[in-house]
Amino acid sequence: MGFSMVASHAVGKGKEPDAVFAVLNKANIAKAALGQEKVINASIGAIFDEKEQFAAFKGVSDYFRKLPDEELMNYAPISGLPDYLQAAIDYTFGQYKPKDAFIKAIATPGGTGAIRNVFYNYIEQGQKALIPDWFWGPYKTIANEHLRDIDTYTMFDEDNNFTLSSVKEKTLELLKMQDNLLTVYNTPGHNPTGNSLKYEEWEEILDFYKDCAKNKNKKIILLLDIAYIDYVSNPDEGRKFMKLFSGLPENILITIAFSMSKSFLFYGIRCGAIIGVSSSSEVAEEFAQANSYSARGVWSNGVRGAQKLLVDVMKNKELKESIDKERTQLSELILNRADIFVKEAKEVGLDILPYQGGFFISVPAKDPTAIADKLMEDNIYIVPLKKGLRFAICALPTHKIPGLAAKTKEALR
Repeated sequence: MGFSMVASHAVGKGKEPDAVFAVLNKANIAKAALGQEKVINASIGAIFDEKEQFAAFKGVSDYFRKLPDEELMNYAPISGLPDYLQAAIDYTFGQYKPKDAFIKAIATPGGTGAIRNVFYNYIEQGQKALIPDWFWGPYKTIANEHLRDIDTYTMFDEDNNFTLSSVKEKTLELLKMQDNLLTVYNTPGHNPTGNSLKYEEWEEILDFYKDCAKNKNKKIILLLDIAYIDYVSNPDEGRKFMKLFSGLPENILITIAFSMSKSFLFYGIRCGAIIGVSSSSEVAEEFAQANSYSARGVWSNGVRGAQKLLVDVMKNKELKESIDKERTQLSELILNRADIFVKEAKEVGLDILPYQGGFFISVPAKDPTAIADKLMEDNIYIVPLKKGLRFAICALPTHKIPGLAAKTKEALR
């Protein structure tokens, strides 16, 4: 390249546009030219209703707009409102809070801020975090931004079963090279596949990490990204595996990226928390201190109004039930849309990855960009990934889904 003013680690950053928003921009241009009905925009991970309008919870919107200025716009403590931190913990675990564990939380700007803190604070510069080969692209961006890297395990075998053997193989490989091991699990409702790990799979995963932790020189950190936890068929049952985080060895730390973006459709108001679970009070306190320091050093304060909203939702039974009802209705709408796509995919012989919930369905493809471009010729806008195509089923009105699997199958030919 030519003359550069940035520091060496920043050279070349930002050359490639964000994959999702680049496709979204093309879809919006097509809509403006052709009209909304002629465009299928399955790019953005946000819920749109049956009229293809941005969906929000009336209970959230009404309450948020009525907050007094003091609560809406004033500073929050750096770590977050104390009541908010407890509310985030209570909401995350539901009835499955680990009993034999110390649990701490620090406010973050959405789940992304939580993920950033774990990547930065729990692996060394130059080390690798372990993520699945089907993954949310910003994991890599966050790692690279903080001079870390990623390695991937194979998520599915030939029969589309979760490949725990690959997790084990890659874990042992990385533990030979680094003492800190950070592994990301995006479940339930994985982005981009919609897969959810089973309770029995979690039991086996944790047994494996307990065995790894027998070497006290090794530090095992699990990062659980639960952005879509409320969009599976039974969100309460989907939390059951969390009770397994009780009584773990002190050199295993569970971190959970809690986000209000999807659970409360608060995408742009950026509110979340990083939650730490440890059998050691010392490790839990260190977690709170390190992540509070990071908050001050990166974004300073979180959004007070959003924190206040969650506090009051968890204290006000009527308000919570109202919002829960709205969320359930939208969740059922997404699951119904997904059912149509999954059923038609089976009928036309389109290979898709296992879907149990969440905003997305993925289709394996050898040349994803070429297939996405081909679909674009038919005014179908989806996001090409490294190993396939991501369909944001959350954004498509139901009447636009029939026939989409067949068109995708044809494009693959």
